[in-house]
Amino acid sequence: MRVSSFQAFQQVTDSLMKNLADLFRLNEQISSGKRINRPSDDVRGTARALDYRLAIDSGEQYRKNADDASTAIAFAEKALTSVSSALTRTKEIALQAASGTQSDATRDALAQEAFELRDQFLSLSNSRLGSRYIFSGFRTDAPAFDALFAYQGDTGSVNVAVDKDVLIPKNVIGTEAFGYSQAAEETVTQEDGTIVHYIPGGGTTVNVEIRASDDTTVLDSFSFDNVMQMTGILSQALESNDTARISAILKTLDDAAGQVTDVRADLGARLNRLDDQGDRLDDAKLAAQIALSGVEDVDLSSAASEIVKTDATLQALRASAGKILSRSLLDFLS
Repeated sequence: MRVSSFQAFQQVTDSLMKNLADLFRLNEQISSGKRINRPSDDVRGTARALDYRLAIDSGEQYRKNADDASTAIAFAEKALTSVSSALTRTKEIALQAASGTQSDATRDALAQEAFELRDQFLSLSNSRLGSRYIFSGFRTDAPAFDALFAYQGDTGSVNVAVDKDVLIPKNVIGTEAFGYSQAAEETVTQEDGTIVHYIPGGGTTVNVEIRASDDTTVLDSFSFDNVMQMTGILSQALESNDTARISAILKTLDDAAGQVTDVRADLGARLNRLDDQGDRLDDAKLAAQIALSGVEDVDLSSAASEIVKTDATLQALRASAGKILSRSLLDFLS
C-alpha cells in the first residue's frame, strides 16, 4: 500500500515539475515577447530565425552601400552640372569674341573671365566629398588634376555591392568628365575658307591644325588634353584677338559639353537604379522581418491563456499531492 502511494506521489511530483517548467517558459515568453529564447526552445525555428537575421543584416549593409553610392553620385552630378553651366558660358564668350569686332577693353575682360572659368574647371575637377577626391579613380587621397592640368588619378572604377552579385560604380573618372575625347579625325571649313583639322592624339589629347584653303598649308596648330587646357588656350587667343583659334575652339567646346552631358546622363541612370534597388532592399527586409517575427515572436494572448490553464493544473496537482501525503501518513500510522 505504501509503495502504491509513493508511486502516485512521484507521478504527481513529476507533473508538478513539468507544469512549473511550462509556467516559467510561458512567463519568460511574455516577458521577452519571444517564443524562442534559447536554441533548445525550438532547434529548427532557431535555424530559420538565424537565416532571416543574416538576410536582414546583409540587406541593411547593401542598403547602406546603396545610400553611400547615391550620395557620391549625386555629389558628382552636382559638380558636373556646374561644369555644364561653365562650358555654356565659355562658349558664349567664344561666340562673342569670334567676330573680332570687340574693343580691347571688352576683349581683355572676356579673356580674364575665360581664365577664371579655367580655374573654376580645375576646382570642380578636384571636388572632394569629405576627404576623398571624387574624380581621381582609386586615388581618392590625391587631386585629380595638378596645377598644370595634368591628370594625377587613375582609371579605377569604385564599385559598390548593392545586392548579391550586383555592383554599381559610384565614381566618375576625371578624364571621362574633364578630358577631351576625339575618336576620329574631323575637319571643319570656317567662313573665311580656312580648314580646321581635329586629329586624335594619344589618350585624351586632340591636335588642332588650322590650314589654308588649299588644305595643305598649316597656318597654326595647338593641342590640349582637357577642358582646363582648352579654356586656357581660348583665354590666350582672346588676349591676342586670334579669331582663327577662337573659332576653332568653338567645336571643341560643343564636344566637351556633349561629353559632360553624357556623363551626367549615366549618373542619372545610376541614381535611378540605386533608387529602385533601395526599394527592393526595403521590401526584402520587411518580408524577412515579418518571417522572423512569425518564427520567434510569441502570441501574447495565446501565451496568457496557456498560463491560466497551466496555473489551474498546478493548483489541482497541489491538491492531489496533499491528499496523497495525508493518506500515506494514515496508512503508516495504522
